[in-house]
Formats: sequence, structure tokens, C-alpha cells
Amino acid sequence: MTIRGLTRVPYYPELTVFCRSEVNNDCCAIVLSMLLFWHARDTHQRFNARKHAFQLARSLHLDPDKLKESLDYLASLKILDYEAVTFKTESEQEDKKEKTDEFYTLNFHNLYVALKERGFQIPVKILRHAADDSFDEYAYLAPQLLPVTQGLIGNIKGELYSTAALNCAKIICGICADPAFDSFAEKALAPGWRMLVQPPATPQDIYVRWCREDERSIDIDLGDGSLFIPDGDVFGTSRHYIWHTRKPKEPRILAAALYLSFTALTPKMQFFSDLKPLELKEAVKILYRFTGLVAKFSDAYFDYLDLTGEEKDTAIRQLQEITGPKLTENTEIYDFTI
Repeated sequence: MTIRGLTRVPYYPELTVFCRSEVNNDCCAIVLSMLLFWHARDTHQRFNARKHAFQLARSLHLDPDKLKESLDYLASLKILDYEAVTFKTESEQEDKKEKTDEFYTLNFHNLYVALKERGFQIPVKILRHAADDSFDEYAYLAPQLLPVTQGLIGNIKGELYSTAALNCAKIICGICADPAFDSFAEKALAPGWRMLVQPPATPQDIYVRWCREDERSIDIDLGDGSLFIPDGDVFGTSRHYIWHTRKPKEPRILAAALYLSFTALTPKMQFFSDLKPLELKEAVKILYRFTGLVAKFSDAYFDYLDLTGEEKDTAIRQLQEITGPKLTENTEIYDFTI
């Protein structure tokens, strides 16, 4: 949203299944459409009704009270997660000394379940593409026809970035120096990068490339997609993605190993991927073989795959079988030691 309101008003006809026949001109479909579009553009959003409700109502030509009622209705269906946060202000006016922020967050899993109950089978992976211009086509595609996505949430800075850069260099130089990985390296890395990192190149040589002043960023061209992770002190981005559009699995495995080398250093970097636990087995082994680091997974990984309850427990057990059963004291970080 901008100062003048929404720059685009999205509308998804499928969401009219939540409209109530007893409510005249029920606006819940357009309100939910906006929230779906907004959350699909950036998964780390929370709609603050105190700050944004009036602005959104103006953009949609709705009565603010009617919009707020729709938000509460969607929250009652568990499609929106609701949280109220009360805080004190420094105002001298008695009625303004205390304010309450009401946060509404779209729950993609519950939206999927609610749509399924009403006859629409649209998986979470498809719903996360709602902000794409071609969503109308995606809505009728099977998820396996979409690109395989992986990435990191968070940023890494300073000395920690330098350590991560050296670890990445160890991995890509290692697979090119080890004869056992000849075939893997040939498919995983782009030809130019394979030539660059093969012997006599050393991890230190590649590390220097990524740590030049004002150019501190790790960039690697894989056989399918490119990986780019900058020093947070230089560029500051906190979203890092790679899209795999081809069939070979080697680039996906290498990308996962490189991303996991960051989560092994700090819980501020969280890994997500379309790859299931058993598909990450080789990535975990590569990470440990060339760096000695332990793969760590946070809830961001399980949430992205829409794994809850029994499915999540099964995924954790599979990762434990791959890497050995050891959990860190931090319950949000699952540390599977080889």
C-alpha cells in the first residue's frame, strides 16, 4: 500500500465461497483477496488494523466498520491469525495513554483447508504465488509443474559473513577437487564457475573474491539458477531465493548445501525449500564433508512445506535418521548432527 492507497486491487473469485448469504454486499472476499495478495508478496507481513484499516477501506471504497467486521469474521474461521497488543503512549490525554494494535496474519495452511472443504483444491505452494500476474494459470497447475524454490530468510553481516563466504568456497572448491564428486560438480556448477574453482584454485582464492571492499557478496552460477547472498552491512537484503526450472537434481543439492552452511552458523539465517527431508540427504552430507558443519533446520523449513502435526513429526524423524538424533536447546532450531 502507498500513501494514496493500493496501487493494485487484486480479486480472486475463488474466495467468494466465504461470502455469507445473510450479509448484504459481503466484502469478505475482496478483503481476503487483498490480504492474500499482500502476504504472497512478502510472507513476513502482519496487517495492523489500527494503522491500515482506514487506508484499506478508502482504497476499496468500503465502510471501515464493515471492513473490520470482515477481518473478525475471517479470523473466526481461523483463516486469519489474530493478535492484540496493548501498549502505553506518552500522550497527556487520558483516552490516548493506552493504545491497542490488532494484527491479522494470513494462515496459508488454514486457507488451503477452508478452500478444500468448500470444493477448491488449491495447495499452499500455489497460494503463495497469488501475487504473480499469472496466478490465474497457476491456480489450475499441479505444484510439481512450478519451479523448485529454495532460499534463506534473514541476513548475515561482518565477520560472520566472512566465515560463511569461506565455508561456501570450501564446498564448491571441494566438490571440484574430490574425484568422487567429478560427475556431481559437472552438473551442479555452471561451466565457467567449474573452471574457476577447480585446482589449483583454493577456497582462500574464492573467498578473497567475495570479500572485496564494497563488493562483499557471494555469487555462484549453478547448473540451474544463480545463488547471491550479500553482506548485510553492504546491501542489507533479507530475502535470498533461487529458482530451479530444470530436471537435474545436482544444482538443487548444491544450493541446499550452500544455504545450510549459513544456518549452521547463526539462527538468524533460516532455510526454506521445496525439497523434502529425504531429498536433502546428499546436501547435508556435502555440508559436513567439506566444512565439518552440522545442518540446522528451523520452523521456516517446515512451515514453507506446510508440514504440521504428524507430517511435521515424520519430517523431523526423517532428518534425524539422515543426520543423527541431536536437538539443540533452542526448540525453534532443529540440530541434526551427523
